[in-house]
Amino acid sequence: MASRSVSPGGALLRASRMFSLPNPIPPPVTDSSSGATSFSSNTATLDFPTHQVITTLSSARKQGDWGLKRPLPLKSTTRSTHPMLRVKAIDTIEQITDYTSATDHGMTLRKFQELGMPLTARRPAGGDTGDNSKGKQTATMNLPQKSVFEDELDVTDMHPDKRAKAIDNRWRFNGPWLAGMTEGKFQKWLEKEVRPRRPEFREFLRKKIAGELRAAAANEALDKGTEAPGPVGPSSVTEDQLIDYLRKLRHNNQALYDLVGQFLDLAPLIPPNISQLDLPAGFSNIEWRQMRNPYAEGGPPVTHPSAGISYLRTSMYMDNHPIYGPQKQHPSVVARIVKPRRQAQASPAKLGVAGFIVNTPLGDTKFNSKNNDLFDKIDPSVVGGPKVWVQPKRASVDANGRVVLTVDDAPAEARLVAQELLGLATCLGARRDEGQAGRPESASEIRQRYAAADAPAMSSIQNYGIQR
Repeated sequence: MASRSVSPGGALLRASRMFSLPNPIPPPVTDSSSGATSFSSNTATLDFPTHQVITTLSSARKQGDWGLKRPLPLKSTTRSTHPMLRVKAIDTIEQITDYTSATDHGMTLRKFQELGMPLTARRPAGGDTGDNSKGKQTATMNLPQKSVFEDELDVTDMHPDKRAKAIDNRWRFNGPWLAGMTEGKFQKWLEKEVRPRRPEFREFLRKKIAGELRAAAANEALDKGTEAPGPVGPSSVTEDQLIDYLRKLRHNNQALYDLVGQFLDLAPLIPPNISQLDLPAGFSNIEWRQMRNPYAEGGPPVTHPSAGISYLRTSMYMDNHPIYGPQKQHPSVVARIVKPRRQAQASPAKLGVAGFIVNTPLGDTKFNSKNNDLFDKIDPSVVGGPKVWVQPKRASVDANGRVVLTVDDAPAEARLVAQELLGLATCLGARRDEGQAGRPESASEIRQRYAAADAPAMSSIQNYGIQR
């Protein structure tokens, strides 16, 4: 059977990359070191999406039109409220389109963007637990939380000669992060990538030696007041000079690592210990090293430090309330308790915020109060699970591509304003001690309780003039 002829325009569109989906990225690396104690689920949401998420208009979805080679079945694509798909293969060997739902990552992105949080490049020492305990104010809490879009950090293209100077700020490197490699991968990398480049490295050292000789000759001529000498090229460096330079490097590990790192463009590591006399006041060794390079301890990220989930550069803006005007705090959000705390093991509770698992902050907070038994066990009788109000503080992306979110106690005023905007009937955390979340209170019950406590009268969406 003869194939159907295609017009020149149609053939051009078929071969165009504009109408093809990007290749999937590698999935997140799983930790197999725990052996038999490692649990996994085929239905669990991955740490980050690996395929492009596509959507379509409601009118086109009713016809199965997703902009692909063939229409998709209406039975499996029209039941979801939010039309989002990830296509694994546009055309398989069975001549079908392999696809699955992408609502998990798509809705997580929407929920995170509703928080209105920028992505920062570095976090305080001590993890993301928000350690604010009395008498233990870490020095890195006062460090500036720089946005990942700052000019000194958001560097994707630069001249090769300037890469060495910007090693403490860059996030993209041609070489690997040695601290994150296993012994087997390291040996394979040495065999395939490093050892074949020995002659190239010797030429690289000749250029360094020529630069040092040229700088030394220029300084000597300046001291004597004579004319500057001529240029010194790598070809003028003798083999004896190269061997002497290599002998000196063998006794200076830091200088040798710097030169090897420049040649292979390696990701930075934590530098050696610095004398306490050379450190700024109030900083420990690890805190000073973290401040110099945000990626030295955990490694550079696998993608851009923003991961494309937020393009805000700062959180220094004010939310405007329709009645109360500009607010001091950003809106508080409701968090679900997904794992109780273990006081005997000093294990904090786990919260679910905007689709991400977050540790409760340490220190003198309601999350660690012995009188608050809400975090000790999960009550299955509570519809939707117990919930608390939290205040998002900062967010960042770690070296494995996971979003790390930090939360704190929600201020009373910000929590009350957020409850009002949700409406009285759906106020989740306003009952009694804000943590005793049982059945939702009715509007009349909340008005009576606030009137008895001489608290400000709560409003609703209808009072604000905001219709659903």
